[in-house]
Amino acid sequence: MAERDRELVSAIDELDDGSFLSLCFGPSVSIRTWLLNNAERFQIRPSLLFTVFLGFTKDPYPYVRIAALDGLVGLGNNVFEDGGMIEGCYYRAIELLNDMEDCVRSAAVRVVITWGLMLAAHSPERKRYLSDEIFINLCSMTRDMSMKVRVNAFDAIKKLEIVSEDILLQSVSKKVLGIFKGKKPLVQCSTEQLEMLALDVAGAFVHGVEDEFYQVRKSACDALYNLPILSTKFAGEALNLLMDVLNDDSVSVRLQALETLHHMAMSKCLKLQEAHMHMFLGALSDSNGHVRSALRKLLKLVKLPDLETFQLSFNGLLKSLESYAQDESGVLSVLFHMGQNHVNMAASIIQGVFKQIDPTSEGELGFDSVKVTAYIVLAISAPVLDDHTLRIPSRLFSYAVTLLGKISHALGDIMDQSTFFAYLLENCKNIGSSDLVLNPEGSPCSPTPGGSINDILVSLRTTAMINEQQHKHDDTIESIKTVLSKVQDIWPLIQSGFLHQVLRTLRFCKEALGTFTHGSDTSSGALAFTLQYLKIIKLVAKVWNLMSAKLNCLRKIGEWELLLGKLERGLKELRSRFIGFSKEEELHILELMLVTYTLRLYNGEVWCHLMTLRKLSIIASDIEHLLKEGSFEPSTFVFEAQKALSSLGTVTPKASYNLFDFRKLLQSFTLNHLEFSGKLKHIKAELFILDNDYEKPLHFVPGLPVGIPCQIILHNVLSERKLWVRISMDGMTSQFVFLDFPVFGGCDEVREFTYVVPFYRTPKASSFIARICIGLECCFESAEVSKRHGHGGPRRDLAYICKEKEVYLSMINKG
Repeated sequence: MAERDRELVSAIDELDDGSFLSLCFGPSVSIRTWLLNNAERFQIRPSLLFTVFLGFTKDPYPYVRIAALDGLVGLGNNVFEDGGMIEGCYYRAIELLNDMEDCVRSAAVRVVITWGLMLAAHSPERKRYLSDEIFINLCSMTRDMSMKVRVNAFDAIKKLEIVSEDILLQSVSKKVLGIFKGKKPLVQCSTEQLEMLALDVAGAFVHGVEDEFYQVRKSACDALYNLPILSTKFAGEALNLLMDVLNDDSVSVRLQALETLHHMAMSKCLKLQEAHMHMFLGALSDSNGHVRSALRKLLKLVKLPDLETFQLSFNGLLKSLESYAQDESGVLSVLFHMGQNHVNMAASIIQGVFKQIDPTSEGELGFDSVKVTAYIVLAISAPVLDDHTLRIPSRLFSYAVTLLGKISHALGDIMDQSTFFAYLLENCKNIGSSDLVLNPEGSPCSPTPGGSINDILVSLRTTAMINEQQHKHDDTIESIKTVLSKVQDIWPLIQSGFLHQVLRTLRFCKEALGTFTHGSDTSSGALAFTLQYLKIIKLVAKVWNLMSAKLNCLRKIGEWELLLGKLERGLKELRSRFIGFSKEEELHILELMLVTYTLRLYNGEVWCHLMTLRKLSIIASDIEHLLKEGSFEPSTFVFEAQKALSSLGTVTPKASYNLFDFRKLLQSFTLNHLEFSGKLKHIKAELFILDNDYEKPLHFVPGLPVGIPCQIILHNVLSERKLWVRISMDGMTSQFVFLDFPVFGGCDEVREFTYVVPFYRTPKASSFIARICIGLECCFESAEVSKRHGHGGPRRDLAYICKEKEVYLSMINKG
């Protein structure tokens, strides 16, 4: 009540210890749970809270135990001097690692790591023993039946700072190594118990990176973040595990493995060997641009053991560049860093290929080739950290001047163009052009002072990357465009009936987008649009597969209607819920709607043909209007559909129905590439039912209206759009209430207000659940062909812009 009534805030804040305890021990489970979850809002002594939380970890209701455990995690920020309290809490959490409820075990894991670390800090003389014990207990949870528990266990392991080497080695080996031999004084257990502990630890990380759920595999890779620093042997075994993970199906797992490897390189505990290079360099050819970028970032740091692995890395970068021309700047930047870190190796390679790349020596390679550019960047990097100028022919620095724009763009993260040009002039002893300087376009023209190598080194280390947020946005949009290009590539698979491969590819695309967090409104809208678009392509693939599937007739018709209904609703939402479409994007969506209605005609009942033909005609008319506006050429399918519609004319539905004609028309459809602008805003709403749950229902009198108090937040809903609140009671009947949202003020970007929605159809029942959501009227549709919602309701179909919420209602008791 206090959360909704401001006048009660001071009263709830002044709740004393006695009142708090009285309410906690009252009969209501929901009140007890709420109080434990919100205990930090009250001025309750930490010692009293500790006692309450610890006591309720034995409550018979699992949600109370979870709230108590979460409360103990929150108390971990306080300083407790009593070691007995800390130890009691820690061992109570270990007991709950065996709880019957998954969510309780998950919460117990968080308490074990929080209070276990507190206990270790409180007892420095037992810190190593306690850290080992925590590690063993957490490892035992990495094979829990619950995926969430396994994830939390690995997340907790990452927080450990000390673990004994032999225990760490056991965690990356499925074979029991006898790690507790001679440790009986440290771990007070019998021999049989010691063997069981060893089994708990055995292969924990191996099982983690092989888990069926990508969330667990990702968390296991993350848990390896700091541990390799503790042991050279363990670092080697962890490296072997992470190399295998670089071939994982999930993009997010591969990225996490590379991030962990990067941290190992930063900590000087990454020792690559020739045996690792095949898997390691394979990531340079990964289909995901972020994976390739992460591997290149790692190559800038890693120390390669010999010339052979250096040459393999160089060849891998060139191969990647041949497949992904858009990575040129990133590859050249890596080569420059590699040359700095391996001066002798770089100089050795350049000496071996100089005659091939030198135009004056009639080299075998064209001077403007990508390979020659790569060699030149490698050559000019060598003198930066060591005086190897005499070993690198100075002509190569003069050749680099001719590639100034391309190379300086690649090195923009470490030096600007003027600094780079000064560096080239410093080393160009024989070009006879010391009077050159950069003009605004980046070409040499007039005198400039040459900076010293020391000055250049300072610039290399101090120049920061600018516009970081813009780069993140650009990366998001670029990745979305890459995903959309992959979607176009799966159309031949859809036509050939390889549904499993299509769905697998779409799932990977969705995972790739899951690596991004929603940033600006534009990138957030672009991500939401792309995810919805992937769902639509998935439905198209299933419908297409159903056309040729040999299924029972009734089953086929049922699935057909279900999928087409979802596809039609999805496309209407796509068209209605986003602002800022380019003409190309709108044309692409309209063509998908055109093929959807054609599919409905292909296998639909004759009675629905007339309505579908009307919708088809409206979409075809919209497409024709867009084609004229943008001077676009219609696709083959659009052309054939327009021709079919004109030939049908006013023919009766029965005469117009021709299975062969529609099948032939569908065969002309090809999924074209979506030219994505990335400038979209997402129309959405947030709906909250105030002060209502299953224990606090709204009261009503049957047959009389009841008001449902709602808090509503609208995003990017323009004032001219029409919103309706839909209330349904049994899934069959619905009531619609027009929402005149402009009267509540605010701007089109964000509007927030409270509104009491009237519900008139209260039934003769003691209690019931109504479902409520907000729909946006599809303004592009004709009211004549839309589904009517009854008198007083919307005249057009609705695109729902928020999740449906449940409202609990109970009849007023006359007694």
